[in-house]
Amino acid sequence: MFQEASATAHDVKQAVTGAKYYLICDYLDMTPISTTTTDIDEILIIRKAKRISSNIRKKYSTYAGRQESREKYIEYLVNHPYSSDVFIRFIGHIISQMQNEDLIEESVLDLGYF
Repeated sequence: MFQEASATAHDVKQAVTGAKYYLICDYLDMTPISTTTTDIDEILIIRKAKRISSNIRKKYSTYAGRQESREKYIEYLVNHPYSSDVFIRFIGHIISQMQNEDLIEESVLDLGYF
């Protein structure tokens, strides 16, 4: 999925000059690699945890398996809650891109735009 996200980031940045591309993940699902060779600006991991291993996740494919593993999954979620500082970091990225330019009504005709 990282390759697909990287390709999408490239396409977006080709189409929209100055676009920023942030990949927001629930958990770490791969070995961390440098994003400098991609068009992804930053990868944000909101649970600050690795993904549950596939040998455990395969139990979730059936109703009985989900019921059997329910308590362990709840424990995982409780031990790895969403990280507010990662959300705050992302919001900071958004705010840094916004400019609050006051409309000066008196100069609109002089400028020719607003």
